Amino acid sequence: MARRTDTRQKLLGAGMRLFAERGFDATSVADLEEAVGLQPRRGGLYKHFANKNELLEAAVRRYLDDADAIAGGLASLDLGGSTDPEALQALMVNLARVFLAEMDRLEGLTRLLEHDGPRLGAVTAEVKLRAVDLSYRATASLISVIAPFVADPEATAVAVLGSLVALRRTTWTFGSPPLSIDDDRFLTAWSSLFVRTVYGA
Repeated sequence: MARRTDTRQKLLGAGMRLFAERGFDATSVADLEEAVGLQPRRGGLYKHFANKNELLEAAVRRYLDDADAIAGGLASLDLGGSTDPEALQALMVNLARVFLAEMDRLEGLTRLLEHDGPRLGAVTAEVKLRAVDLSYRATASLISVIAPFVADPEATAVAVLGSLVALRRTTWTFGSPPLSIDDDRFLTAWSSLFVRTVYGA
């Protein structure tokens, strides 16, 4: 039974990778079987999934089962109650690192949705709710605590995180970040801009 479970997990991982790289239609059942060491066209995949579409949905849902990781990471950040600019800047850097790590974890899922979002239907909406919107809501809650004077924390969260999304998406598309600026350099400027904006307000 353990071996069967192990094969299923390998199929889920291979499915996410191959669907993200090639798209659903361009990935055959034989490709999936071969990727995990099964004999192609011998029905090995069907011992674990009814069809390729069920594998696709299961692979997405496996990622969603961990989608609260970023919210948990944000909740664990030590706010400390300090209004010191350096402490706030360090907090924002930690926030950004949690968010970027979550984006990295979800890169395959993001690429998969770009290929096959319409095919997933309700699952796509669930990804937006549980993985995308969750991170913005968690950040909005954090902003409400550290900057209670901000009139619209949700819109501010979208503005604050949007640049992080652009940083990663540019790297994924072109193989390097904008102007080849690494994470450390970017986060120093990004957090400093946030702090100056907060204290300027």
